[in-house]
Amino acid sequence: MRRFFRLAIIVLVGASVACSKTEGPAIARDFPLTKISDRVYVIHGPNEEPNKDNRGFINNPGFVLTSKGVVVIDPGSSVQIGRMLLAKIATVTTAPVIAVFNTHVHGDHWLGNQAIHDVYPNVIIYAHPTMMAHAQGDGEVWLKAMLELTANATLGTGLTPPNMGLAHGDKLRLGDVHFRLYHTAPAHTDGDLMIEVVEEKVMFLGDIVVAERAGRQDDGTFKGNLAAIQMALGSDAIHFVPGHGKSGGREVPENYRAFLTHLYGAVKKYYTLGLSDFAMKDKVQADLVRYKKWALFDTGLGKLISLAYLEIEADSF
Repeated sequence: MRRFFRLAIIVLVGASVACSKTEGPAIARDFPLTKISDRVYVIHGPNEEPNKDNRGFINNPGFVLTSKGVVVIDPGSSVQIGRMLLAKIATVTTAPVIAVFNTHVHGDHWLGNQAIHDVYPNVIIYAHPTMMAHAQGDGEVWLKAMLELTANATLGTGLTPPNMGLAHGDKLRLGDVHFRLYHTAPAHTDGDLMIEVVEEKVMFLGDIVVAERAGRQDDGTFKGNLAAIQMALGSDAIHFVPGHGKSGGREVPENYRAFLTHLYGAVKKYYTLGLSDFAMKDKVQADLVRYKKWALFDTGLGKLISLAYLEIEADSF
């Protein structure tokens, strides 16, 4: 019976793609599962921007095994990615998905909710209330953006926003596992949640931390992001799962904290000397040469400099 149930989930996931002519293709590449701890698993997506080749899969969907079922964190940017995640879960356990956490409003992390809801229509999807409000208001924008960035590879994805709000300090018991929630705003966005899997000493950071990636900051602040990282480092976690890039120990949040600190400090130095954001770009890039191999460094650094410049300028008044 257990084997039949597992095969049924895989067949259901695959058949839902095959029976529709109005959907993008299934995720063809076989991304491996990484076991973070005894009961926590992650699929590490490519450390890229969404494009036609990766079909929008760039984040790190994860799941936690509990005595009552599976808890999913950030099922990705499309129904196709969510189905891939379900198929991966079925290789580990026959248990149902009982809950989903969404770390923030950026669509590459939560549009995959649809796939989970299709199979488990009563699933509870948790997020911060501010994220929930943004998802209701901006969901269509994210759907359109993913379609354009992936040349329609995410076609068929609809909106399945979170349905239960959580705040900083909340602690949930799901089966035999406790989940502790952390929020400070604005950080990466104004509706971030970091999720600590207490017994496993694992922290899901969302995009408050990305690994070896010059990540976006346009929905939050540098100072707020740094404060959130410090909060995460003050927890009991020893395993850290970033929103993008590889998971690891304390070096994952510490390295991103160092990057943001160096970037903000360099921009402030040249702002004080009277340079515009455009004029200081080459100088800041030279100051940050240690990060030149990070994903998006060449394409994303200019935007980060401009955002830091605006934040520093606002603080000066």
